[in-house]
Amino acid sequence: MIRRLLHRFTFGLERFIVRGALHQLLFIAALIVLVSIVSGTVVFLAAPDFGDYHESIWWGFLRLTDPGYLGDDKGVVARTVSTIVTILGYVLFMGALIAIMTQGLGRLMRRLESGVSPITLTGHILILGWTNRTLTIVKELLLSEGRVQRFLHRMHTNRLKVVIMAEEVSADLVMELKASLGELWDPSTLILRSGSPLHKEHLSRVDFMNAAAIILPADDFSEGGAETLDARIVKTILSLANTGDRQGSPLPILTTELFDSRKMGITRSAYSGDIEIIPGSTVISRLIAQNVRHSGLSNVYAELLTHSSGNEIYMREFPELVGRPFRELAARFQRAIPLGVIRPDGDRITPCLNPASDFEIRGKDRLVFVAENYDAIAPDGVSEDGDLPVAAPIDRKASERSGSRRVLVLGWNHKLPSLLTEFLSYTGEKFVVTVVSRVPAEERRIFNERFAGDLSRIDVEHVEADFTAPHDLQGLHPENYDNVVFLSSDRLDSGEESDARTILSYLLLRTILPPDAGTPEILIELVDPDNHALFANRPGEVLISPVIISHMLAHVTLRRDLWTVFEELFTANGAEIYFRPPSYYRAEDRALLFSEIQRLVAAQGDIALGVYTRRGQDGALERLHLNPARDTEWPLSDNDEIVVLTTYT
Repeated sequence: MIRRLLHRFTFGLERFIVRGALHQLLFIAALIVLVSIVSGTVVFLAAPDFGDYHESIWWGFLRLTDPGYLGDDKGVVARTVSTIVTILGYVLFMGALIAIMTQGLGRLMRRLESGVSPITLTGHILILGWTNRTLTIVKELLLSEGRVQRFLHRMHTNRLKVVIMAEEVSADLVMELKASLGELWDPSTLILRSGSPLHKEHLSRVDFMNAAAIILPADDFSEGGAETLDARIVKTILSLANTGDRQGSPLPILTTELFDSRKMGITRSAYSGDIEIIPGSTVISRLIAQNVRHSGLSNVYAELLTHSSGNEIYMREFPELVGRPFRELAARFQRAIPLGVIRPDGDRITPCLNPASDFEIRGKDRLVFVAENYDAIAPDGVSEDGDLPVAAPIDRKASERSGSRRVLVLGWNHKLPSLLTEFLSYTGEKFVVTVVSRVPAEERRIFNERFAGDLSRIDVEHVEADFTAPHDLQGLHPENYDNVVFLSSDRLDSGEESDARTILSYLLLRTILPPDAGTPEILIELVDPDNHALFANRPGEVLISPVIISHMLAHVTLRRDLWTVFEELFTANGAEIYFRPPSYYRAEDRALLFSEIQRLVAAQGDIALGVYTRRGQDGALERLHLNPARDTEWPLSDNDEIVVLTTYT
C-alpha cells in the first residue's frame, strides 16, 4: 500500500514537472519554502534566542539563498542547521534554478530556430515545400532583380521577402540554403518555417493569405511516385482554398506543377484564385523532342530561362505603336528582337508569335522581346535599314521535316509517355524509338497505354536490359542510331543515385562509339545541377529538368503571361525556335552584318534570333550568339546555323 502511494506520488510529480519550465520553477519554489519552514521551526524550538517564529523562518530562507550568512550564527544547533541549509541552497536555489532556466532558454532558442513561430508579413512570396526545385527557385528570384521590382510594384510592396515552408527546419537545412546561394544569402530576405501546407495552423504560420504569390513545387523523388505527388499537390491546393474561403478574402496568385497534364482541369477548378499550372512532364518531353530534332537547342532555352547571363524574354506595352505593322519593329528596337505579341481575348490571352509582316499592333497588346535586360526594349528610333521586307506567303511543307529518325532511349521514368506523344505530334516526321530499361517491358507498355493512349503510329520497341553493363549496351549497337537520349530514373532514392547511373552509362557509351563518329547525337537528362560540370568539353547536350522547371516556376510567378509564351514555343505546331543552315536563306560563304541576316530571314517569313557557330575563331566547338549587335559581321560557313523563330501550321 505504501509502495503504491509512493508510486502515485512520483507519477503525479513527474506529470507536474514535465509540463514545462514554469511548473519546474513552481516545484523548486515549493521546496525552498518547505526547507525554510522546516529549518526555521528547528532553530525556533532548539535555540532560545529566537523569540519570533516568523523571524526564524526568514532566518532559514536567508541561509538557503545567501551563503554569506553562514558565519553569523552562534550555538551548535544554529550552526549545524545553517550549514545544512546553506548546502541545500547550493543545490536548490543555485543549481536547480540555473539548470531549469538554462534548459528553458535552450528550448526557447530551439523553438525559435525550428521555425514554428508565426510570421506577420504582407506581399511576400511563399514557397510551399522543400524539394529538388526549391533552391533553384529561390536563387532565380534573387537574381531577377528588375523583374522582381516590377512585380513588387504591381503588388504595392517595396521589398522582396521569400518565405519557405519545409517539413522541418534545421541547422543543416539553413546551411544548405546558405551554401547554395553564396553571396546572394540574405537572412533579412529569406525566412524559413516548419510545417505542412495540409494543416490549417501551419498555413497561418506563414501568413499565406497576405502573400503576393505562392509557389507549390513538385519533387522528382517524392515517396509514391508521380501519381502520388500529383494527388498531394491537389490536396494541398484544396487545403489552401478551403482555408482561404473561410476567411472570405481573395486568394493569392498560385503557381504550381503537375506531372500528369490530364489533371490540370480538375486542379484549376479546386482553386478559386488565380492559378498557373506548369505540366512538368510535358514541358521536359517537348524540350527533349525538340533537342532530338535540333542539336544545340538546349543552349537557347537555358539562356532564355535564366537571369544569370545572356538574354531573356520580356514583355511590355507600347501605346505609341498601336496601328503600326509588325515589320517596323525590328528597325525601332536595335537592342532587342521582337518575337510578336500576346493579345487579351476576353478571359484568355492569345499568343501571336512570329506574326505576318503586315500584322498590326492593337491596343492592350503586349509586345514580346528577346533582350539582355528590360531597359533594352526601349525604342531606339528607326535605323537606316528601314522596315524589314514583306515576306511572301510560305507554306511550310512536311517535306522540309520529312525523314525517319532512329532514337535510342536509355532509361525509364514517368515522362516517357509524354515524350512518345511529342514525337507523334510531328506529323511530317517519322521516329523509330527503342526504349531500354530494367523495368519489365509489359509494365512499360501498360503505362504507355494508360497515359499516352494510342501510339500505333509510332514505332516503339521495348528492350529489357541493363545499359550500364558493357555487354548489354554493346548489343544494342548504339552507333546505328541518329540520337541517344539518357532519361533520369525516378525509381531510385535520390538524384545523386540517378545521375551516377546516367554518368556511368554515358562513359560506357563513349568507349563503345568510334572516336570520330559524328552520330549519334547524345542528349543527357540530369537531376542534380552540380553534375553538369562533369560534362564540360564532352560530346553531348545536357538537360537538367528540375532546373528548367524551377526557372519557369519562378518567372511565371513574377510574370504570369510568360507561360503563354513558353507554351506556344514548346508545342509541336505554331511558333517554334529552329536551327537552319545559312544556305536556306542564301547567306552562306559570305560575311554579313546581323541586320542583313535579319532582312534575309524576314523575307522568308521568319525572325532571326541569333547565330549558332559550330566552330568559332576562338577555338570553341560550339557557341550560341543570341541577339547580337546589329553591326556585328558574321562570316557564315556550312557548319554554322542561324537561330530563327518560324511557324508551322
